[in-house]
Amino acid sequence: MSNIGREVRLVMLGESSVGKTSLLYRYMSDCFYENPASTITASFYKKRIVDQNIPTNLQLWDTAGQEKFQSITPLYYRNADIIFIVFSVDSTISFEKAMHTIEEVRSHKNQPNIILLGNKLDLENKVKEQAESFSAITCYPLFWVSALSGSGVQEAFQQAIQDVNRKHKEVKRQKKLVKEVDEKVSKKLCC
Repeated sequence: MSNIGREVRLVMLGESSVGKTSLLYRYMSDCFYENPASTITASFYKKRIVDQNIPTNLQLWDTAGQEKFQSITPLYYRNADIIFIVFSVDSTISFEKAMHTIEEVRSHKNQPNIILLGNKLDLENKVKEQAESFSAITCYPLFWVSALSGSGVQEAFQQAIQDVNRKHKEVKRQKKLVKEVDEKVSKKLCC
């Protein structure tokens, strides 16, 4: 097992006050961060984990949800491996804006793993059917989470990392197969 590890870039997107910062804090320290200040542009965190004997260096980006910062947000998710689209379960507006964010992300060349996080489970879930229907149609994973209680947070991050590691292994396997085929073809053409 290498000590260096793979770099995985995870970006949190969503409207202001949906709980992106609190979710990251819950994941990093397993504590609830009550009343965090609004994120200005973006914040950056690092966490080293080992998943299935694969060392992974997580780069965690917490982006600002205010509309005035939306024009620079693509700079943060342009090279992302994972994007968490966060919405508040008690707000149909935050869910609708999350769907708009997905369209923006999909319009870029990079196709990261997109995962939906419905946060604030301690409140009335006004978007449950709509979100579950969207997830089923698009095949984007959906996790119901609570930064307050911690419910579902670790599972969402763990699943995202496992999916990226699985995808990386598959890409490496395909590259190896292509290389082997190229070598066989070269030998036949050579002699």
